[in-house]
Amino acid sequence: MSSTSTAADELRQILTEYCNRYMNISDSVENLLSQVSEDLRYELLSSITYSNGNTVLEQAAGRGHTELCVTLLLSLPPADRLRLIIVDVDTLTALHRAAYWGHTETVSGILSCLNADQQLHLLFTQDSFGNTALHYAARKRLTETAKTLLDIMTPEQQLKHLSVKDKEGNTASQEAVGYDGNSYTMRTLEHYQKEAHYGVNFRKYAKFS
Repeated sequence: MSSTSTAADELRQILTEYCNRYMNISDSVENLLSQVSEDLRYELLSSITYSNGNTVLEQAAGRGHTELCVTLLLSLPPADRLRLIIVDVDTLTALHRAAYWGHTETVSGILSCLNADQQLHLLFTQDSFGNTALHYAARKRLTETAKTLLDIMTPEQQLKHLSVKDKEGNTASQEAVGYDGNSYTMRTLEHYQKEAHYGVNFRKYAKFS
């Protein structure tokens, strides 16, 4: 048996066990991944799923295990990283899961592994209910997570993103409304929208002045 096959088998066993135990496996995974051919890593990581249907990356993102998420993503060629994050567009991506649980550091870590175009594609990805990751952060009023998602965008992109509606017709700001019709997260998103409008209009003015 080749060393690559042995490493792959060991890696599969460790990652399978990870579902049932909260354990730090980043170092072991990184070492084993380095022994697996790069062109085989995506197939291996995307094929391991748990009883809840999650891939390893989705499980790690939902648990807020940032180091493991980054280790898995950086082991792949840049083109395969987004594919692993968005395994199935009808379900929650790894970014959606991290945002839903308010794992702000994990959200930042996942995005840091992508180039600008990939980041934007992921940020605008909607699940089967039309929700972006920002919708989930807003709905649970996770202000810092929402800010992290928006801060990576330009004002023009922020405006466009804040206008995205889910299948019920709600934007992220509308999802952030509290029980009393108000919330800090909603006010924060509205502030971002106003600042983005100002930034876009200022640049238009400066361009023609």
